[in-house]
Amino acid sequence: MVKTMKKLAFIGVGNMASAIINGILSSGAKVASANDLVLFDRFETQCAPFAARGVEVAKSAPDAVGAAEYVLIAVKPQNLGELLDELSPLDLDNKTFISICAGVSTETISRRLGKDVPIVRCMPNTPLALGLGVTALSRNRLVSDAGYEFARGIFTAAGMVIDLDESQMNTVICVNGSSPAYFYYFIDAMVKSARAQGLDCDNIVEAVCRTIIGSAEMLMRSGKTPEELIRAVTSPKGTTERAMNELYAADVASTIDKAMRACTERAEEMPKEFGI
Repeated sequence: MVKTMKKLAFIGVGNMASAIINGILSSGAKVASANDLVLFDRFETQCAPFAARGVEVAKSAPDAVGAAEYVLIAVKPQNLGELLDELSPLDLDNKTFISICAGVSTETISRRLGKDVPIVRCMPNTPLALGLGVTALSRNRLVSDAGYEFARGIFTAAGMVIDLDESQMNTVICVNGSSPAYFYYFIDAMVKSARAQGLDCDNIVEAVCRTIIGSAEMLMRSGKTPEELIRAVTSPKGTTERAMNELYAADVASTIDKAMRACTERAEEMPKEFGI
């Protein structure tokens, strides 16, 4: 049994949950301290780094949930149904759930638990591990303002938060949740092309990354649209114009649109596929 009541329980301590926990512990107790947390993962080794920092580790998911006011669910969607079945017999009064399970609605979680509970639905992304995350949040009607602000605090400790209606939560996955992979793909293609053309530079990856970071900062600070900045860097009959013409001819924008729509469609499919 957990020794004392806690503020926040984590069920599942994978990469994303670990990043969130690190953000909380690095926040100087603004959100919660190590003593306020309790963790459970089927693989206890996942919890070991945090146990070494004073975070209590529960013996089971029900033990962790029973000892906390807030419960952050961070298991994979295919394991969610089994977890919710395990939690459904518990007294869940006065508990607020926070779910980072992609594609799973608050209604689906309540239905599987067999009871209406306050649920904040979240979609974070991996740069959260660096304090540069972008997390989308929504809530069901049972979440109090105080409960929602607590959930927001968890994620603002490691980046920015955007507030959405739950009807938009599957779509936002293609914008923040999955999109880091798109950028890694684009960077990899640029680096491979440069090397294939004979560019011999040990820090080519860093050069490409810093160019992307600088371009993003310029977009955010300038107040200009992407189209305006494209025009600003594209001289008539110049190198950029030639490169952009290749991208336009290949209809890369259409490919990006197809990829983003496929991401959203997959989010819609997953709960049914995994029997949640």
